Order: sequence, then structure tokens, then C-alpha cells
Amino acid sequence: MDKMIDFIKFLFYAIIILMNLTSCKDSSIIKNKRNHKISTNSQKKNSIINNDTIPFDYKEIFKLKKNKNISKLAYIYFNMGLYFLNKSKSDSAFYYFNHSKEAFLIENNYKFIGKSLINIAITQANEGDYIGSEESAVEALRYIKDLQNNTLLSAAYNCLAISKTELKDYDEAIKYYNMALQSSTNKISSINIKNNVAVVNIKAGNYINAIKILNNLNKDPFLSNLPLHQARIIDNLAYAKWLLNPYFKADKDFYYSLKVREQYSDLLGQIANHYHLSEYYENNNAKKAIFHANKMYDIALKLGNLDDQQVAIKKIIPITSQSSSIKYYFNLYEKISDSINSKRVQAKNKFALMSYEVERNKEENASLKAENAQKSYQLLKQSVIFGSLSFLAILILVFLIFWYQRRKAKFRQEKTEEVHRTKLKYSKKIHDEVANGIYFLMVQLENNSDIRPTKIIDELELLYQKSRDISHDAEFNLDLKDDFSITLRNMIKPYGAKYTKIILIGNEPHIWENISINKKEEIYYILKELMTNMKKHSKADIVTLKFKKEDSTIIIEYSDNGIGLSGSFINSYKDLTDIKKRLNPIQGSYFIDSEKKRGFAIKIIISI
Repeated sequence: MDKMIDFIKFLFYAIIILMNLTSCKDSSIIKNKRNHKISTNSQKKNSIINNDTIPFDYKEIFKLKKNKNISKLAYIYFNMGLYFLNKSKSDSAFYYFNHSKEAFLIENNYKFIGKSLINIAITQANEGDYIGSEESAVEALRYIKDLQNNTLLSAAYNCLAISKTELKDYDEAIKYYNMALQSSTNKISSINIKNNVAVVNIKAGNYINAIKILNNLNKDPFLSNLPLHQARIIDNLAYAKWLLNPYFKADKDFYYSLKVREQYSDLLGQIANHYHLSEYYENNNAKKAIFHANKMYDIALKLGNLDDQQVAIKKIIPITSQSSSIKYYFNLYEKISDSINSKRVQAKNKFALMSYEVERNKEENASLKAENAQKSYQLLKQSVIFGSLSFLAILILVFLIFWYQRRKAKFRQEKTEEVHRTKLKYSKKIHDEVANGIYFLMVQLENNSDIRPTKIIDELELLYQKSRDISHDAEFNLDLKDDFSITLRNMIKPYGAKYTKIILIGNEPHIWENISINKKEEIYYILKELMTNMKKHSKADIVTLKFKKEDSTIIIEYSDNGIGLSGSFINSYKDLTDIKKRLNPIQGSYFIDSEKKRGFAIKIIISI
């Protein structure tokens, strides 16, 4: 079945080739795209074939496809593309260059991928598909830009410049021509590119730039052995000078160039010369203008060049005087225009269809490469699976061991941290509830010798209850349901003594409105801590506590005139760490006035 399919494909390709060869014997249309108004260098075709011999053998192609020899097939497809490009059969050239590109892609042969794409771009430009040509040239640059192949780079930039010229983007065209010139390694190629830069400047109306470039080229002694190149430059130079100065006598140079081109049978060059002469005589000698326009039309008709035929007819219509002739030429112009538009649409559609067919064949080409890899894959499959399973088992075992050791270490760490947290918890409770409570009782006894024994017993009972609750791991909370300002005043007042005056400012009931019980409790213990430290170490005789509410914060400012943070007193303020720990959960912070020369001052800010 596979052999039958291959044979059918073989017959299909053979029919296409025979049809193309038959059509080549007819009066074919020459596809070389030129500037119709200005003599330009035509696209130089990258051909290695100079005869009518088909550069391939059907049996060899069939054999290579059967043996899946992609490398040789790629070169055969490429040579077939060159053959049909030289025969001006753009559809066949496009088809085979596309096939060569896809085959070279499988081989990762970037040089010939680029060559194929450049020839595709030339083929598209020859058919008037300038946007498609630009896309193909840009794609070619992606493959050849890192190859440091100046010949290919110059060709790609030249394609882009031609497309930009035909699309009337003259600034971009000049930019790409200059890039092509930088990559050019051939003297003749450099001359042609410089001439094309001058031509684009003429199209853009930059006549002075064009004249400067062409004058420099005309002085080059290298052109003395290249009469056709010299004739083209003389023709373009005369045309630029005449456009700059309508009184310039350009006919002598035009006729000289025409004579050289007729001598060497340069039909495309003659078309440009006759166009220039027709335009030159248009306003002062209608007879000569029509003569040269007709000569241009005859040569274009002989070459089958519809674009130049259209331009020639367009020159004749406004200067002919006979109404019957005007009608004839107008109808002819419309007919040629329709043919050009139809031909370009058909070419674009054919190129699009061929590209689609090539994309469909990509799967077949890719499968050829996949089959070669399949054999190696099958040989490695069993060993890879066995090795993967073994590696996976070892990996799982290592992971389990690592996980067990880490879990064990984590468990030990958690136990240690739990013990540490428990110690800190009970230490904090004993400090806050019992130690500070005992000291508070001592302060009351010291400052109030008339205190009743029953009150002392009640206080001791309360401390006993607190210590028992701590031993049973029970929580003991202050009773803060009453007015908190009174609770604070009652707690702070006993710390005042005969030689210590405590001043409370702003401790009003409204200050503590909408403050949570939890925050009040923490504030209570923070202030109790500050007062205890003051009593033990500060030797202050004036203590000020100022309370105020601003926006959504409570601000407490403590200050005394004691010894400050110096000597042994600084050690007592290690308890500021405890204050910080109490502030963190209730969105609070503190600031110590380090610039205070005497005494100690701290500012506590708590978000409501």
C-alpha cells in the first residue's frame, strides 16, 4: 500500500514538471522586477544551471524518498527551485524552494534554509507579492544572521530593500540597501547596490543625493570594462540631473546609453532608456515622446512584461492627439491593468495554497526524523525504565529516611521549645502576679503604717489565690469592669511616699472608653512594672504620668527625675523587654528619651 501511494505521488510530481516544461516553450513572462521609470539593477538569480537540462532524475527521487534520505532530497529540491526560477516559472520555483526549506529544517542546515527563503523572497517579488517577499526575507535573516555569511546577508537585505522600494517606503529601502552594501564582498555587487540607492533617492525626490552617488560611481575606473553598468549609471545620472534642472540637456547621454544597450541586446535597459526619453520629450516634442513610449511598449510586449506595458501606455495616453487612438490606448491600458491585478492575486493565492500544502507535508517530514529516533528509543526503553524504577526506589528510601530523621529532630525541637515556653509562661506569671503583688503590698505597708491587718490578710489571700491558680495552670484576670481610671489611680497611688510625689495628668474616664479588656490589662501591668522599677531603683522624688488620646491611639508619657539609665539602675530596665513583649500583641510601641540629661522618660503609644 505504501509503495502504491509513493508511486502515485511520483506520477503527480512528474505531471507537474512536464506541464511546466511545456509552458516554458511558449512566450513566457519575464518576472525580473525593475523600476519602470528608472533603470535599476535587476535581481541577480542564484542559479547553478545554464541549460535546459532538468537537474534531477525521477528514479533517484523515488529511491531517495523510499530510503528516507532527506539530506540529498533537500539539495535536489533546491536545484529544482533554481531551475524553475531561471525558467521564470514562479509557481514551480516557489513550490520546490518551500520543499527544500522544510527538508533543510529537518537537517538543521541553516545556510541552505536561508538560501531557500531568499529565493522564495525573490520569487514572491517577481510576482508582485512584496509583503510576502519581505516576510520571507526577514525569516531568512533569523537563520543566517549568526552564520557570518556576508553574501547571504547582502542578498537578504537586498530583497528587503526592493520590497520597501516597491511599497514606496523609501527611507527603509535606503537603510536596507546600506546594510546590503556593508555585507557585500563583491565589487560589481557593491556598484549595483550604490546605483539602487541612487535610484531610490530619485524616487524620493532627493536628486542632489542621487547625483552625488552616481557621479562618484561614474568616475570609478573599474566601470571601463563594464559597458552595460556604465550605460545604466550614465542613464540614471542624466535622468537625475534633468529632474533637478528641466533645462539640462540630457538627450545626448540618454541616446549614448541606449546605443550601448542595443549593442549588447540589453532589452530591460532599453525599456528604461525609452521611458526616460519619452518623459524627456513629453513637453516639447510629442512625436518623439510617443515614438519612445511605443518602443518601450514593443520591447515590454516582446518580453511579456505587463508592468512595463502598462507604464508605456500610460505615457502615450496624455500626449496622443487622435481621439480614436486615445480610446484604443485607454481600453488597452484597462485590459493590461486587469491582467496585472488578476495575475498578482492568482500568484498570491497560489503561493498561499502551496505554503498550506507544505505545512501539511511537515508531519510526513517530521515522521521521517522520528522514525530514525524510534529505533534508538526502543533500545534504550527497557534500560531507562529499569534504571528509572531503581532510582525512584532509592530516592523514595532516602526521602523516607530523611523525613523520619527530620521529623524526629523536629519533635525534639518542639518539646524543647514547649518546655522553654512553659518556663517563660510561669516565670512571667510569677513575676507579674506574685512578685509585683508582694512588692506592691510592701509599698503600701511602708507608706501607710496605719493599714489594717485585715486588709493585709486580704491582700495575702489574694496573692495565695494567684499562686495557687498558677500552680494549677489557671488564668487569673483582673477585674476591670469598674472605671479603669480609678483602677489605675488606686494601683499607682501607693507608690507615692513622703519623699516621692506622683503626678497623674489626663487619667480621665473618657480616655479609656472603647478600649478592650485585654489592652487595659496589659496597660495595667506595664504601668505597674514601671512604678515598681521606679520605686526600687530610680531614687526619684517627682514622677509624672501623662495620658492622652489622639485619633486612634492612646499615648502614655512617663518621666521621673531620678538617676536615669546609669549605674545599677540600668540593669533594672532589662524589664523593658517584658514591656515590649506586652506591647507587641496589642499593637503598641515605646520610645525612650535618650537625650534627657537627668531622670528617665519613656513614651508608650498603643493603637486603639
